Amino acid sequence: MKKLIFLGALLFVGMLSVNAQGTRFGAKAGVNFASASGDDIDGVSSRTGLNVGGVVNFEITEIISIQPEVTYSMRGWVDGDFTIKLDYVDIPIMVDVEIIDGLSLQGGPLLGVNLSATVESDGNEGDIEEISTLNVGASIGAQYEFPFGLFFTVRYDIGFNDAIDNDFNAKNTNLGASAGFFFN
Repeated sequence: MKKLIFLGALLFVGMLSVNAQGTRFGAKAGVNFASASGDDIDGVSSRTGLNVGGVVNFEITEIISIQPEVTYSMRGWVDGDFTIKLDYVDIPIMVDVEIIDGLSLQGGPLLGVNLSATVESDGNEGDIEEISTLNVGASIGAQYEFPFGLFFTVRYDIGFNDAIDNDFNAKNTNLGASAGFFFN
């Protein structure tokens, strides 16, 4: 897992070193309303957390760009007296299509690497040992960017694989909103 995190960070740093025209770099932060879906999930509520990270935007044409990101993302869900806390390094690779000036629709794959998994109940917290290392999924959303670089993003993503490896059918879901800034 540490090798995968290192490889993701190395890939992100490599993308930062690209000095092509139409390449922009930025940072973003926001809020997650994470939950779960699946056969073994019933009546859960969302866990509110944060997301923070870096963004690169590679312009392909005037209206199409590729926007990979690396973000720390707090996920999980609340089931009665239990709070499931799952924290990831997420690597979404979004295709960004501008539909009107400043407003774009986004979609693409998401790979999340689990950093920690705990369950909290009555003030006590313990590790979840049978956690899936990866969250493989997809994201869709919209982004609005002002001419001076400030942008706002709203996204929904869903995991394709179970979050917990012990035949417990629960896939990560998340509605996230963030604000960011492109530096160039």
